Amino acid sequence: MPTFTEKYGPWAFIAGASMGIGAALSHEAAARGLNVLMLARGAQQLEDTAAAVRDGHGVEVRTLASDLTDPGVIDKVSSAIADIDVGLFVYNAAVAPAGRFLDVDLAPQLLSITANCTTPLALSHLLARPMVARGRGGIALVGSNAANAGAVKFAAYHAGKAFQWILAESLWAELGDDGVDVACIFVGATDGANYKYFMETLDTDLCNKSDSQDPLERARARLMKPTPPAQVATALYDQIGSGPVCYADPDDEWVSRRCMAMERVEAIKVWRGVQETSTRVPNKQAL
Repeated sequence: MPTFTEKYGPWAFIAGASMGIGAALSHEAAARGLNVLMLARGAQQLEDTAAAVRDGHGVEVRTLASDLTDPGVIDKVSSAIADIDVGLFVYNAAVAPAGRFLDVDLAPQLLSITANCTTPLALSHLLARPMVARGRGGIALVGSNAANAGAVKFAAYHAGKAFQWILAESLWAELGDDGVDVACIFVGATDGANYKYFMETLDTDLCNKSDSQDPLERARARLMKPTPPAQVATALYDQIGSGPVCYADPDDEWVSRRCMAMERVEAIKVWRGVQETSTRVPNKQAL
């Protein structure tokens, strides 16, 4: 049985690496013995996080400051990996414009599709080929329970995360025989600055039934218990070789599995209810 480093080393490439889940993914990859190439948009935050990873784990760390919606990002990544063997690729970025579909300008919705669909597909295409040639590796897409169904207020985001889910399953089916593990991790509420802005919009009176057997009530309660980013990173790396879908938290899995078993109309009702737990558009959005 190969070790984590033998299976996924010597380098991990984390796209969306400087804060929150991305920073946790970088630290955890380094803690498991991988060198780390970290990509993020904000150069100073990226360098600060990279220094912490380097100093904390004694591995080699490189950085690439770039926006994942930039048309030239694939070429930049290609140049950045030219002299290293990337055995683990994790895509962590997302753009989630909030508001009803016709109330949100088209530009941020197209930006969301680029970040959530186009770029992860293009980077997976770039990075999978040398993994297949090597006969080992891993690709992980950080998804969301929003992929379970359509809803209101975040149409492009729900659609984009569903794309990532099915892309991961398709790559799992195609690349597994070549030794490449592929997984999409379904993530629910996760602690961080952007999520705190969203929490401020919630009707908390609807979010107090954490033991309910009703998926909507359980999903609403989950909104008030954001997962630490380190838990997401550990869950992903522990499960990446176990199948095309994994979960960051037991409640995420509970809600997701029940929604997947529902008639589509009923699943949409659940996620419409989840999104309508928010009473207004957040003051700040992850754009």
